[in-house]
Amino acid sequence: MNEGGGPTPVLIHGWGFSPGIWQPVCAALGAVRVVRPALPGHGGRADGERLSDPEAAAQALEEQLPDDLVEPVWVGWSLGGLVALALAARWRGPQRLALVCATPRFTSGPGWPCALDPAALAGFGAELQRDRAALERRFAALCADGAHAPARLRRELLAQMAADPAALSGLRGGLQALAGGDLRAAWAGLDAPVSAWFARDDRLVPEAAAEALAALRPDARLWQTAGAHASWLGDPERLAGFVREVMA
Repeated sequence: MNEGGGPTPVLIHGWGFSPGIWQPVCAALGAVRVVRPALPGHGGRADGERLSDPEAAAQALEEQLPDDLVEPVWVGWSLGGLVALALAARWRGPQRLALVCATPRFTSGPGWPCALDPAALAGFGAELQRDRAALERRFAALCADGAHAPARLRRELLAQMAADPAALSGLRGGLQALAGGDLRAAWAGLDAPVSAWFARDDRLVPEAAAEALAALRPDARLWQTAGAHASWLGDPERLAGFVREVMA
């Protein structure tokens, strides 16, 4: 347990989803106190355009944190990992950071080859304008590809998006953050314990990115497991175990 100001997981969801996606992990964590903020333009929050800048998004999430939070354990999945890293860079005090299928930079570039092609994210933006539902279906399929039961996971992801739809401004802002965000310097220089969880069959964050993270932070603790970008949703006990290890 983490009563009395101990390490407190702050779970930050990914693009297109809401804090509700963490419910299975919260259940697996049992009595552990958990904080689940919503990204701008997601989970009923306004100002989706703030999500285009990870620093501005981090400030928006800070406004949702409880006053008695003294030792956060930032846990960010996918786009949430980028914002978690921005939050950690702003925090003054004891903290820990854990990325889940996330990196400080999601698009490839000089010195950072193991990431998405920038043209792919540009294609997401164009499809969002043309047919949001089609993009959500494709994104859910990418998140589920490589899972033990991809069709079932894809349906679960689509149900999660439909249950609490993100604002169009938040979706646009999130794609801009994924395309332009680069927090490698923050990852390398953060004065706190850092960890990362990678899935071997992830279609959005290549497993090889783990080597790049380790090169920037030789002290980082890395977990590599089978599955897809969102396989943890079907196996929340395993991710809860990861969070407990980071807390410990």
